[in-house]
Amino acid sequence: MGVFDRSTVRLTHYGRKSGKPYTVTVWFTVLDGRVCVGSLGRTRSWVRNVRARGGCDLDFGTGPHAVKCRWVDDPETLERYSRAVLAKYGLRARLITLLTRWFSKVERCVFETDVLAA
Repeated sequence: MGVFDRSTVRLTHYGRKSGKPYTVTVWFTVLDGRVCVGSLGRTRSWVRNVRARGGCDLDFGTGPHAVKCRWVDDPETLERYSRAVLAKYGLRARLITLLTRWFSKVERCVFETDVLAA
């Protein structure tokens, strides 16, 4: 199994003010040959920290690597990302989206990284 076949990646983000590292496990997908990570909540700490810093560390099981991240806000790419997540994670993605909608407003966001999925 290759690293891009995994279901999750460990993402380390750094506090906007403190610079303190925090690690979360997130889903990812590949769009146009690049690894993308996203969330159903734009106000999550990791999203805000990665957006402010413009990068994070990603660990696919081979150790953390610093990556640059570009905030994606065009509707077409957001929709393509959503379809890619549904294709990769199937029922799990549908259930999480449904549950999130019950308890909060879903505001999907996506970062395109500089990691190329060969």
